[in-house]
Amino acid sequence: MANRIKDCGRLDDLTRFAADCQRAETLGDLHGTIDAAVRDLGFRWFTLLHNIDLRRGGEQSLFLTTYPSAWLEEVLEERHYLEDPIHAACARTPSGLAWDRIGDVLELTPRQRSILDRARDHDLASGYSLPIRTPGEPEAIFTAARSRDEPLSAEEVLTARLLGSVAYDRARELLGERAGPLACVPLSPRQVECIALVAQGKSDWEIGQILGLSRDTVHEYVESARRRYGVRRRTQLVLRAVRDGHLNMEALL
Repeated sequence: MANRIKDCGRLDDLTRFAADCQRAETLGDLHGTIDAAVRDLGFRWFTLLHNIDLRRGGEQSLFLTTYPSAWLEEVLEERHYLEDPIHAACARTPSGLAWDRIGDVLELTPRQRSILDRARDHDLASGYSLPIRTPGEPEAIFTAARSRDEPLSAEEVLTARLLGSVAYDRARELLGERAGPLACVPLSPRQVECIALVAQGKSDWEIGQILGLSRDTVHEYVESARRRYGVRRRTQLVLRAVRDGHLNMEALL
């Protein structure tokens, strides 16, 4: 296997990728490094996700991705993450799996099949997802995906696994060094509470009932945050709040 990767020139590429990751000084630098490597090695998209902050005492989650924004918005709007077949299948595997093998470890529900079909509509047709497990921490997941709807080769699977492991190790180091995220926008604790409930599908009136606020006050908290981020839709606001570490993925459930 290693000889075949070397014959393809990929071993040198992966070695350079590891060196480039070590030179990354911020999560923004690392995002660009992973994106470039993913594309050079035959993929198109990537996501590196961890549910909670990896820095002791901090409040930032890890969420780096180049997934199409329209797909991310749909995931939030339709709450696909509640029945995500890829994450569900990864939970049953020791070291990850290619998407065409999901049916081998998970009996897909009609809803999960629909989610996979919708992902293909957004050019996420095939890929590899790697669960990364660290004792005492929730599971992290790295995914490399592409628009071609065909099975990954053995070399591509190994490439994706190595990419994910190297990228995650450097991300943890950067978080431990308290490196800055991608253009973090400050939000008040009340704004974060409101946005977390928006992510759960609550209306302004329902949020007001839960938090003991008027509907108009809730509306202003959310709209003020939306203006700070310069986004038009509330789903985009939720996505930015997760990216900046104001919310972790558990807050969406």
